[in-house]
Amino acid sequence: MKTDYTLHPARPPDTADWLRLRDRLWEGDDHTTEIARYFAGQLDEPVEVLIARAPDGAAVAHVELSIRDDIAGLEGQRTGYIEGLYVDEAHRHHGVALLLLRASEAWAQAQRCTAFASDRDDRVIVHRRFDAPA
Repeated sequence: MKTDYTLHPARPPDTADWLRLRDRLWEGDDHTTEIARYFAGQLDEPVEVLIARAPDGAAVAHVELSIRDDIAGLEGQRTGYIEGLYVDEAHRHHGVALLLLRASEAWAQAQRCTAFASDRDDRVIVHRRFDAPA
């Protein structure tokens, strides 16, 4: 699916956009301090955050990624893991989530992960066709 959305790793100028998106994903939490700590290099996770922008430049989605070795069924394997993914409602069904997922997989491969997973409703989903680096 072709999309005109673009992705980039979160940078300090993205703080307000990331905060807005994160607040929609995890309502009721105070994310300001955690985002500041991320940019200061003081967090173990997420390891990477990608921001998706619409053609007009508006931040419309994000994904937070980490590397885990404690995933059920994958214990001891370096696993790229989606901690959270959110797409603004008006931009759903436009290929943004798929763009974020494919970029997340590529990121995990670049990190030399041998597996890729996420969770949904507290149920871990393992990507069985993930092509780990040789």
